[in-house]
Amino acid sequence: MKRVLQILTQALLFFVLFALGSFLHPFNLHWATTVTPEGTRFFVADGLLLALGAFLAIVIAQSFRKRLCNTPRTIIAFVLAVVVGYIVKLGFVTTEVIRNQF
Repeated sequence: MKRVLQILTQALLFFVLFALGSFLHPFNLHWATTVTPEGTRFFVADGLLLALGAFLAIVIAQSFRKRLCNTPRTIIAFVLAVVVGYIVKLGFVTTEVIRNQF
């Protein structure tokens, strides 16, 4: 039970970082994924990079403490948070083209 709570807490941490980066755009990194006459769809990678940075920091801290037995749980938590973030469509922004209606 303790391990499941650890995975869920880390997944929540990664998900919150993914969401914050997706809404606040701290690095302002984005690229167009789809261009249509109605608008352009962008993916903002800031949240994913923040979550990845936290993941790497945790794995490095675990390796310094020689606790690499916890690393598979951290990987599971990271993948779970990223999958849920993509399901919720965090990071995807659509800009619509405004046309004159005259």
